[in-house]
Amino acid sequence: MNHWMWLLSLVGIPSTAVVFGTDMFFLTIGRAALRLASPSAGTEIMGFFHLFADARMPIWGVSAILSNFLFVVLSKSGQRWFYLASLLMLVLFVILYNLFSKPINRIQTEAAKTGERLDNGRELQASWDRVLLIRVPLLVVSLLAQCLALLVAQA
Repeated sequence: MNHWMWLLSLVGIPSTAVVFGTDMFFLTIGRAALRLASPSAGTEIMGFFHLFADARMPIWGVSAILSNFLFVVLSKSGQRWFYLASLLMLVLFVILYNLFSKPINRIQTEAAKTGERLDNGRELQASWDRVLLIRVPLLVVSLLAQCLALLVAQA
């Protein structure tokens, strides 16, 4: 395995892991905690989370996608297929995020910034949470594919 491949792996795997860890936190802890909060508190908390996350998380997603894309383009061996699978999972993740999660993020962020109470706050949060049930497995497959590619390259 070339040095550039190790360097790309040191970008791609941790970047994917940051996104995975964030979603896994909300899947396993955030959902349960938010159900105990009042609807207005849940909207405010998530709105401010999204205010910062939507500004800071894209660097991790872009790094993960770019590193996997470079692996697909530059790899000459069998592990290219692992990186292609990882890249496809990350692209599907972004599509799901943009279609389902991002619109909810915007509504919650605007409500938090203005102090507005959302009549459908719990329903919006439940919709956001349901998408995690798809996003998390996509990220698991992406991470596993990247790790398997490293194992194949070492063999």
